Amino acid sequence: MHPEAGQLLRMAADAANQGAFNQALPMLSHALAFDSEATAPAYAELLSHLSLTGWPTQLEADLVTCLHARTVDPQVLARTTARMLLVKYPEPAVAEDALWIAFLTRCINVDPAMETRLAWLAEETLPEGLRAALAVQAFAGEYVWGGEGLGVPSEAAAALAEERALAEAMPSLGVSGDAVSDRVRAQYEANPYPRWRAPAGRQRVSVAAHLAALGAPQAEPLAVLVAGCGTGFEPIDLARMDPSLTITALDLSGASLAYGQRMAGALGVQAVRFVQGDILDVAKLGQRFGLVNCTGVLHHMERPEDGLAALTGALEPGGVVRLALYSERARGWVAEAHRVIAEHGWDASVEGIRTFRAHVLALPPEQPLSRLRESDDFYTLSGCRDLCFHVREHWYRLPAIGEMLGAAGLELLMLDAPPDAQGLFTRLFGTSGDRRSLALWDQVEATAPHLFAGMFHLWAKRVQ
Repeated sequence: MHPEAGQLLRMAADAANQGAFNQALPMLSHALAFDSEATAPAYAELLSHLSLTGWPTQLEADLVTCLHARTVDPQVLARTTARMLLVKYPEPAVAEDALWIAFLTRCINVDPAMETRLAWLAEETLPEGLRAALAVQAFAGEYVWGGEGLGVPSEAAAALAEERALAEAMPSLGVSGDAVSDRVRAQYEANPYPRWRAPAGRQRVSVAAHLAALGAPQAEPLAVLVAGCGTGFEPIDLARMDPSLTITALDLSGASLAYGQRMAGALGVQAVRFVQGDILDVAKLGQRFGLVNCTGVLHHMERPEDGLAALTGALEPGGVVRLALYSERARGWVAEAHRVIAEHGWDASVEGIRTFRAHVLALPPEQPLSRLRESDDFYTLSGCRDLCFHVREHWYRLPAIGEMLGAAGLELLMLDAPPDAQGLFTRLFGTSGDRRSLALWDQVEATAPHLFAGMFHLWAKRVQ
């Protein structure tokens, strides 16, 4: 890192920690000029938490730089960029400038007002460059707001053709005999999720060292199974974070796996083996793993406890499983969505999802379902289907998860709670409270039911 950029970053961090954002922003802007790749992550992190009410021209230029930086996931700036563009152009206008093009081609929109603007633009006569960029945006959102008339971008058409070829050649454990697994596979064959686009560069981290710090050291090189990998973000992210890992990525959907395999090739990641199959058939891999990562998956099985038992059987003695499961309390608003969808008879077709979204977008802000507008998943077809139209879903309280872990022969190592939950735990139980007690964590969640909206994340060890 450039030394002056480093000094400015430290000063900006001190200012931001004190709430002096007007001081922090120009410091970050100067640091960006010295070393854009090193500065962009800190700048993007600050911008993602700000509510913009003006349109500073330097900030616009800095946003464009951050959106194109290899060290930044541009999606974290989607809301900030959309709001800045709406401030810059308060009335609908055809504008072909660098910020518009960067937003349309690097982000997936997650702002309801911007969605209205995009739908308006799609009906206008546009300059060729803006039309091409808008086509990229419409495709990325899977035409959830329209835009089919813009056509499929040539790069996207080539990617789809590559994915079809990869899916046909995908190694497979064979056809699942589970009826719910078959329905879940059909959902993700039709709508691979998520269709992520441009991951940020990763700092190197030793996964084995992290497991040792949890009290579960593993032999190296560490073999990892990502069970229910979807479109491959997690296994690819792990491979980039720790190149020493050997990773198997397993999923029901060949279309999702093909997306991940294509992205791995584009990013130069070679340490991931993609395999199509059911978690219930994991023994067919013929391999034991030091770490099994299964986030956001088991709760979509007919009997999650059977899936967990199968994964435990694939662990080395003393091996670790990382799980993420839906909270019953935090998913109350999704339960309400399921009720409304059933009441109206909307199905998971394109038309059904669009009709449901129009209903939600028209709701006044005090209505519980209006919270869906805050979810990034609401703004793509596959995301909205996964969020509100899933074919099978279980929700949990923490004590029930503890019972499921025990029945599978697993010992809890840690509940990976967000900072606000950690702070509330300390306020309720002090620094001596047992942070491995799911009963205590259940009391914490009962006082703030939305703490675990991002799922419960747990680490557990196979009892030898």
